[in-house]
Amino acid sequence: MSQVFRAILIIVSVVTFLYIARKLKKSQVEGYDAIFWLVFSAILILLSVFPGIAGAAARLMGIQSTENAVFLIIIFTLLMRSFLMSIRISQLNHKIRLLAEQTAILEKKLDDLDGGMTETGEPYERTYMENSESCESAEESEREKEAVKEATVV
Repeated sequence: MSQVFRAILIIVSVVTFLYIARKLKKSQVEGYDAIFWLVFSAILILLSVFPGIAGAAARLMGIQSTENAVFLIIIFTLLMRSFLMSIRISQLNHKIRLLAEQTAILEKKLDDLDGGMTETGEPYERTYMENSESCESAEESEREKEAVKEATVV
């Protein structure tokens, strides 16, 4: 492994390690995610400080260049991390969908119990956020209201 590559790897790994540690201290990143990045950067520091480890791994994998072995390990690790994050995002999306459905059911039950009236006896109108409409549908409904107003004026 060349001296320049080792120096770059050490600098980037140490900066990454310190950055993630700072974010963890400020509670801006979850512990599970921070642990991955801290361990990942620590392993890269070890590989750059002790290039013999990377050379042995390259020989075991049948790769001639130590740098290529290091890049292969990094790419494989990040691809696995990306795959695991995709699974996690899918699970969270499913939970969000279930929560939205449960919220809609509870709002419907609440409307039925209230009879559609507020505490003052006025008809209850949902706000934009309560309806969970997209921006586009809200804009379309505003345009429709304006069109109806223009038609009634004419």
